[in-house]
Amino acid sequence: MVKQTKTEPFFAIQIIGKRDEQEDSYGICYGFESQNSPIPACFVLADGMGGHSGGEVASQTAIDSVKLVVQSCDVFDGRTLRDSLSAANLNIAECLKVNADLEGMGTTLVALIIIGENAFWVSVGDSPLLSLDYNHELHLLNEDHSMRPVLDELVASGVLKEDSPEYQKKVSQLRSALTGDNIKLYDLNDEGFSLAESKYLVVSSDGLDTLSREEVKSVMVANVKKGPKEIASQLINAIEKKGSMKQDNTTLIVIDPLAYQKR
Repeated sequence: MVKQTKTEPFFAIQIIGKRDEQEDSYGICYGFESQNSPIPACFVLADGMGGHSGGEVASQTAIDSVKLVVQSCDVFDGRTLRDSLSAANLNIAECLKVNADLEGMGTTLVALIIIGENAFWVSVGDSPLLSLDYNHELHLLNEDHSMRPVLDELVASGVLKEDSPEYQKKVSQLRSALTGDNIKLYDLNDEGFSLAESKYLVVSSDGLDTLSREEVKSVMVANVKKGPKEIASQLINAIEKKGSMKQDNTTLIVIDPLAYQKR
């Protein structure tokens, strides 16, 4: 079953995949931008883990925490992102204190804020923030806190083979997530990324990794003139066409930066 939310200049879509629960959560907020503006200032996505209700609780707690911080701000500054991250982690810790059944839960997080021609973000985990530029090249903007970059370096140096059992077993393991404990790694851009060369932004959970980055780029380029809704829908169609028996929850938010630059 596909859940869709239609609001231009972005489009968000979710599928549960082959999982029993939907552990992804996402949200939008306006905050320091005009509350009456039809264009959100902030997009948040979290991919929960912990099984049963744990992953869902962790991801939704992170989303709600970020929204509360952003919507309480009159003016954006670097502290907004740091405070959002801290609040999400602290509130997950509080959930664990009051419900021992949630032990082991955690979540990734991407909080993206767009102001004019610049994007700012904070992220933890392996949920990617992608940019398709006007030359139709796809770029990963945030850091990947899974084991993939570490293992890829070993492959490049000849120490490990990509098709080895060790690579396949460890590639999706996270080096950092929000678990209510100390955050081992996080990626912060509070200086701004220029959107002048960005045709589309995509915030997603790692369910998108069913497609290679070349396949993601191909789908986006084929639908580049059709807008966020068609791009998001076709990406989901491509994922479902793969028919993976282990398909993870997938959440996509496709954003058109030009809508912000025209304001």
